[in-house]
Amino acid sequence: MNNTHIPNATDNPPNSRTQANIPRHTGSVLRTLLTPLATATLTLATLAAAGPAHADGGTMPRVSGKGLVTAYQALGYDTAVQLRDGRGARRHVLWPSNWKVCDQHPRPGSPLPPRAIILTVVKTHESCGDGR
Repeated sequence: MNNTHIPNATDNPPNSRTQANIPRHTGSVLRTLLTPLATATLTLATLAAAGPAHADGGTMPRVSGKGLVTAYQALGYDTAVQLRDGRGARRHVLWPSNWKVCDQHPRPGSPLPPRAIILTVVKTHESCGDGR
């Protein structure tokens, strides 16, 4: 048996771009133009779909004495929250389920401020200092 290959029309189909003298970089030009447009459209769609900025119509819920995950759920995950270590050790919260809220600012029932809410937290097995 002879292993000689006989070329046919399906081996190397002609490239329509090279035949029409269209440069190969037009795809990158289109991507450069369409990427900002797609990003802007996606951003606007996300903002339009977003609900209120804070839970409960802008009133601070009572989260003192609750777990940090429960506090986040009550506040809404899109609410800006600043955490402070209740022991003064400047520890960082890596696992919210291991922490509880000892104090909160603003107080429950107050209107939510335009800035971050401050929650003082300790580890769940630690005392808040007031017996909690």
